[in-house]
Amino acid sequence: MAPKLRWQSTTGRDTLQKIVKKVIPAWKDGFRPVQEDLTSAMLDSDDVLCCTATGDGKSSA
Repeated sequence: MAPKLRWQSTTGRDTLQKIVKKVIPAWKDGFRPVQEDLTSAMLDSDDVLCCTATGDGKSSA
């Protein structure tokens, strides 16, 4: 059986950044760190709770 790949792995995070940069050209730098952390965790079906500063990108995650 093939190993289960996770979005939170290095490969998963790199893939997410590539997808975002291609689908949302205005985001030339891809996700912000908190967006990458939250999105990869949610895609892996992990529960998340986020408390971070205004302007950190919570709404996009």
